Amino acid sequence: MLGLNDEFVANHDVLSRDLASHLKNLQSLEDILLLIEGGPSNDAKSIAMAALSEMQAPKTTDLGNGTLNALLSSGRVEILKSRKLRTQLTAWEGVIGEVLDDQNNNAKMVFEIYVPYFVSENYSRYAIMRSSEESAAITRMLGDPKFHHLVEIRLGYKKHLTGELKNAIAAAEGILAEIELSIK
Repeated sequence: MLGLNDEFVANHDVLSRDLASHLKNLQSLEDILLLIEGGPSNDAKSIAMAALSEMQAPKTTDLGNGTLNALLSSGRVEILKSRKLRTQLTAWEGVIGEVLDDQNNNAKMVFEIYVPYFVSENYSRYAIMRSSEESAAITRMLGDPKFHHLVEIRLGYKKHLTGELKNAIAAAEGILAEIELSIK
């Protein structure tokens, strides 16, 4: 039981850090949309660079589920006295699967849509930073309707992923609470 507890404490920590990172990325996308829709800003460069970084580098989550997997594959879940805990543990794979599926879909989108677009338009954050016409490059990017559309799509996906992370954190917290009750 202590092994499961340690595993879910670690998973909760990873998911919480990932959520904080995704919320920061979500904010960068919202900031660039405001910049696109609202006009110039003194922070245009930092806002554009943050959004470009987010849109070119998909984040993934690495969780340890060795103890849980061993318990489930042994077919001995019934040794746990708490029916609620057994249910939560067997449902965990589906909960975390939603997060991982969303992250995989986001990564696929980045590598199949965003990166080729940025390359074709010379919008990578590195190209813009190296450009002698940096502010003109940022202005051109912000005025590009396709870029605006891609930011909106990415924002929608990021909001959905953030919701899935919140669900996984809540599920991990529920499992940890049941484990604590079972240990007492």
